[in-house]
Amino acid sequence: MARVGHDADDAPTMRVAILLLVPLFAACSNQPPAPPLPPGEPSPPAPTAPPTSAPTPTGRLSFEGARARFQNRGVQPGQKLPPLSLVDLDGKPFDLAALQRGRPLVLVTVSLTCNVARRNQAAVGELARALGDRAAVLTIYTIDAHPITDACPYTGEEWVPEANHRDAVLVRQPTDLAARLDLARRYAHDWQRGAGSSAVDTIDNASWHTLGEAPNVGLVVDRDGVVTERTGWFDGDKLRAACERLAR
Repeated sequence: MARVGHDADDAPTMRVAILLLVPLFAACSNQPPAPPLPPGEPSPPAPTAPPTSAPTPTGRLSFEGARARFQNRGVQPGQKLPPLSLVDLDGKPFDLAALQRGRPLVLVTVSLTCNVARRNQAAVGELARALGDRAAVLTIYTIDAHPITDACPYTGEEWVPEANHRDAVLVRQPTDLAARLDLARRYAHDWQRGAGSSAVDTIDNASWHTLGEAPNVGLVVDRDGVVTERTGWFDGDKLRAACERLAR
């Protein structure tokens, strides 16, 4: 009768099989067999898997890395603000000097698809109310940061943040001024809501290039047209302090 299971007569055969298999398993794992532990030595803890991270798309920086990049390029503190190519929300030439009227000037770049600009817009409004008539605050609508289907101008590939799905701002990159004006008016109505003034960069992106190709940079310009403060991302506290220093 055939036996079910194993009894004492099988033990030598099983030990031989195990001894033959151990080197085979070690070779397949490309790891040398672990040396035997001394008597009474506790077993080492099992190795943990190395941490993994999602691949980083080409050209995409961390938030702080982007802040440093946007802060250090374009017109810098101590330099004269170059002429900007701007129109108003109706597409007519924008008179920056008429807005400034001898006061300090705060410039903030924005776009509808920039999730950081939308998040910071409430703070831009707070800054405009805090400064009142002592300074002019101007948002400049520039190239869209995260259009759908089209490439992000900062990475060269499509990059649509989750916040854009949540806020229903899934739009293509404008290819003419009329389309950019439509988005700028939408931004002004839905997000800016009358806080400060609005201007729009021309479709050649001339002002965006002059200001350092940054999606939500903040600058303070003194009465003589010299930049005195620059923040890679909008920073209301720093910009307000710079305006107050100019008022002394």
